[in-house]
Amino acid sequence: MSSVKEAVLAFEVPGKVIKLHVKEGDFVKQDTVLAEIDDRDYQAQLDSVKSDLIVAKSDFQRYEKALKADAVTPQAFQQAKRNLEVAQAAFNQADKALTETKLIAPFAGRVVTREIDLFATVHAKQPIMQLHSESAYEMVVSVPESDWAQGERVNSAADIKLDNQLFVTLTAFPDKRFEGKITEFSGQADAATRTYKVKVAFSVPDKTPISSGMTGHAIYLSSNESTNILSIPLDAIVGNSDNSAFVWLYDPINGQVTKKSITIGNITEQTVNVLSGLKVGDVIAVSGVHSLYEGYPVYPMKD
Repeated sequence: MSSVKEAVLAFEVPGKVIKLHVKEGDFVKQDTVLAEIDDRDYQAQLDSVKSDLIVAKSDFQRYEKALKADAVTPQAFQQAKRNLEVAQAAFNQADKALTETKLIAPFAGRVVTREIDLFATVHAKQPIMQLHSESAYEMVVSVPESDWAQGERVNSAADIKLDNQLFVTLTAFPDKRFEGKITEFSGQADAATRTYKVKVAFSVPDKTPISSGMTGHAIYLSSNESTNILSIPLDAIVGNSDNSAFVWLYDPINGQVTKKSITIGNITEQTVNVLSGLKVGDVIAVSGVHSLYEGYPVYPMKD
């Protein structure tokens, strides 16, 4: 799996790195200054062309007034105009070069690699860092042509609707499922494997320790299977040390709770889909779940 948004960052101008504001593994906000190169030469160049621009503007205004008074030829005025345009272009270029002495984060994300050290001399467009967004991830899976043929013809991936049917599960979190969405697919099967490449995007809850490079697979549920998915309050979920999830299931016969392992799917701010482990009619604890233990006596709440 990989981040949906990734970028290899580089300076657009050469120079010596004099400031490094981040390390590998740091999370940065959009527009954060990541690194800086020595800008003294670029500032001096800007000051020089700024002076040229002031002179060119003054000459142009003087020739413009003189032309109205028939004191100069149109050719002389046009030359003054061209000189102003050249000076303005030089100023714009120098101003942009000065701006490029700072490496700015184009989006919020995590610095996954940093290729240079402080005081290193870098070339223009030399890779400096890699930045990966953590807002969404994607996984490329191979779909056999026999399964591919079961789908409907669509104009684009946006036309594919698989709500509560497509999920991604990761090796590091075997009991968690994240709802996926097809964003791209190949229009031709691989000649060797006879499979189609499909890109599945998915999001994860905040603070979930997921990073690019993790492995996993996609799960597709038929429409009949997806209708059996239950939704329960997020507060009812308890996590094990191995990242699996469980709930406290109420036994009406002895009035006690017992641990029940579940497989979870799509998570929202208040609810979570349960893909397996519970059935319609089960009664579970939804408050104080971190204080319960096996065989704890409870009393069901009345509506």
